[in-house]
Amino acid sequence: MKRKLEKITNSTINELLNNEIILPSLYFERFNYHAKEVEVNLDDQNFQKEINELLIQDYKNIEKYINLITSSVNELKNETKNASTAILNKDNDTLSDIYKKMITLEKEIELLNNELFIDETTKTYNRKWLYSKFLNENLYFKDNGICTLVDIIDYEYIQKEYGELLAKNFLIFVINFISQKLKDENYDFYITRYFDDKFFIFILNENQSSIVNYLLNLEQMLLNTTLKSHSGLYIKANYKFKVESFSTKDESKSVFEKLLN
Repeated sequence: MKRKLEKITNSTINELLNNEIILPSLYFERFNYHAKEVEVNLDDQNFQKEINELLIQDYKNIEKYINLITSSVNELKNETKNASTAILNKDNDTLSDIYKKMITLEKEIELLNNELFIDETTKTYNRKWLYSKFLNENLYFKDNGICTLVDIIDYEYIQKEYGELLAKNFLIFVINFISQKLKDENYDFYITRYFDDKFFIFILNENQSSIVNYLLNLEQMLLNTTLKSHSGLYIKANYKFKVESFSTKDESKSVFEKLLN
């Protein structure tokens, strides 16, 4: 049900993205329309129950994250005092214990970050990360760089024709392929899953002409790639890359609109 809800929400947002003002009545009208497309009845009691459970779980995750951060700050204050005393007393055992606590704390925060800001399928960043971490509080970019929209055109067809599992593995392959190629070039980049079949790649502080040429070559490499599943199916998908530069003076909405239109 969570995947269906995400699909309905993504379709609704994508359709209304260009509107300067989105009234609740318009949003719910389009949300209802897209719900019917995936055969979800918004008035069904079981559906309402599942929505409530998902929302409660999401709030619990956020609350857990905030509580851990608050606890971590307090613990760091205490451990800093303990470390200062241990240094003065040359107490290596205590310093070693403090170091182990810091490592454990770091791992706990990293796990919670993954729950909140990482897409569970592709392990890229999600839209929550984009608006909470990558952009500033006014939704402007924090850095200069190049944003690439990767539109996996045939994803929905593959999902319907061959099933969720194969579509998921296909998506993972595509994103891992792109990520590895960018790593090989030592680019400073982030990948965000914006919709089911659309990803943003943010490459920071690179020469625009060289990176655009590289991305176009990368698009062509994917177009020329034929995948074979474990069951013997051959898949040759279509992709579309669009590129826009961005800077700290740019509002993200205007850049995303250019890419998504």
